[in-house]
Amino acid sequence: MALWIVDDYVIYAGCVLILILFSIMTSLYQTRKQSEALHDLVESSNVNEVEILRPNPLWGHTELTIDSRDLVPGDLLIIPPRGCIMACDAVLLKGNCIVNESVLTGESIPVTKTPPHSSDELYDSVTHKRHTLFSGTHILQTRYYGGEQVLARVTQTGFSTTKGSLVKSILYPAPIGLKFYADTFKFVFILFIVALCGMLYTLYTYIHQQVDVKECIIRALDIFTIVVPPALPAAMTVGTIYSQTRLKKLGIFCISPQRINICGKIKLACFDKVIQICGTMGFIYQAAMVQHQHLPKFTPG
Repeated sequence: MALWIVDDYVIYAGCVLILILFSIMTSLYQTRKQSEALHDLVESSNVNEVEILRPNPLWGHTELTIDSRDLVPGDLLIIPPRGCIMACDAVLLKGNCIVNESVLTGESIPVTKTPPHSSDELYDSVTHKRHTLFSGTHILQTRYYGGEQVLARVTQTGFSTTKGSLVKSILYPAPIGLKFYADTFKFVFILFIVALCGMLYTLYTYIHQQVDVKECIIRALDIFTIVVPPALPAAMTVGTIYSQTRLKKLGIFCISPQRINICGKIKLACFDKVIQICGTMGFIYQAAMVQHQHLPKFTPG
């Protein structure tokens, strides 16, 4: 930037600076807004009222209605007969539950949850998943005997739940280390070597022709701006921002813009379980066989 200003390219330098600042600020704004929207969506899906039993020194337990966000491990949760959406991970203590776990597993067939048999074995949500009600799953029906309430003990809340760990991986994605980016740095390094050779040749030629020192330095350094344009990253960021905006209009949140370039290479996506996408009312629209490793073309109707 300073090189162009010294070389009287003030307007061009100003345009590049404005483009860089615009792309950075817009990218940060878009990512921040979509991150907040995704946080609000997750937060709103977890807010509901639940009934619990709290110890009372006078008459055993007191039944309370609290916000699901106020649940803590150890609370005794009352599962309503009409069913509910679980707001936490809990181990079933009394009664049976028929649960739809498609939101986590993709399986459309409901499963039956029963209380664990009394033993000295330590509880583990993976080992005792037949006795665990997971956050986000739908309790379809409860079964109880003798008029007793169906009770479950809260074991995990928030991001510590099975659903929470899945949401956390979406909100805070792990950094990607693809070979594409490693090759990009190698390519830039090769361009740097080429620019360095060009700069040395320019210096040799200008010194041999006894060109002014200032002009010699400016033209030598100008080689780098030709080989690796400073506006290239900003131009690529603008393209990513446009893609991010189009995805937002379709209701698709993207808080990791660098993954958009990778997704651009996807030509076909196959799902082995689609319950999470279309729910339990999904149906087959069209089917076709693959012949000679070529995918058939689907036509509406």
